[in-house]
Amino acid sequence: MSPTDVLNELNKQGILPPKQQTEIAAIEQKRPFSLHWELRSMLYMGILLLSSGLGLLVYDNFDQIGHGALLAAIALACVGCFYFAWRYRPDWTLKETKSRSTFGDYALILACLLFLTLEGYAQYAYNVFGNRYGLVTLLPALLFLPLAYRFDHRGILGMALTALISWVGVTVRPLELYFKTNFFDQDTVFSAIILALVLIGAALILDRRRIKPHFTYTYLTMAGNLLMVALLGGLFNFDGMRLWFALGLAVACFALDRYSRQDSSFLFLLMAVVYGYIGTTYLFFHYMDFSSDDPYFWYFIVTGIALVYYLMNQFTKRIRTNESL
Repeated sequence: MSPTDVLNELNKQGILPPKQQTEIAAIEQKRPFSLHWELRSMLYMGILLLSSGLGLLVYDNFDQIGHGALLAAIALACVGCFYFAWRYRPDWTLKETKSRSTFGDYALILACLLFLTLEGYAQYAYNVFGNRYGLVTLLPALLFLPLAYRFDHRGILGMALTALISWVGVTVRPLELYFKTNFFDQDTVFSAIILALVLIGAALILDRRRIKPHFTYTYLTMAGNLLMVALLGGLFNFDGMRLWFALGLAVACFALDRYSRQDSSFLFLLMAVVYGYIGTTYLFFHYMDFSSDDPYFWYFIVTGIALVYYLMNQFTKRIRTNESL
């Protein structure tokens, strides 16, 4: 309901006199409208477009401008952005803090994106890393992780975790998990599981010690998705260990469900339900062999209704819990 509808309803019920309704309506119409999130979204889009345009510029004109000149320009812009972000860096604290400048966070993001462009272009032009391709992803992870903590930036933390996951050799593509993915490799699956468990353990330890506890959500979101996709990859592709991966998936779903109840987070509940349903459905179709299609048809109807009912019920409980708080 709009503020006008609320005022009209209160007037009809006799709670609000007409004179006060007119005064409040006038104040509501003259009240400034906040453009905070709109401006932030435009700034983020501008940074992404700028970095993309720089990449296209390098791709189309590197033979005319020269590798050295392009690398120097990108490096200079990167250093300038880092300098601006460092000049207006927030005070160090274990709790959540903000940059002293409105544009400090954006300068840091642009600096990190320029660093990735610089690194990739240097590897393309001069092959500075040789055949050690792991260094290309490990270096950003080692740089971005301390920057995320020093500048208290969850976006940079996400970039650091993405680089770390890439360094391990994991490409997460849930929609192509069964048909086309590197999860056919057993070493990759176990590496992904170990990395996800390490990240989850580190996040919980840091959260318990109250070291940047607002980072816990980012850690658990990325590591949880990585763990679930890796378990599904093992479930789909390795017959001899299928039941072990099914057991691991069940335990992970139960843990996410319990954490979502504790943290009142609907996202982790959704992750547990969706990944658990995918694994259950795969096992059902893999081990069941019916002479007709009717059981499969009723399976999707019954489980779909149960799934929607469970999610709606849990969502309603979350809303009531938040309202009571």
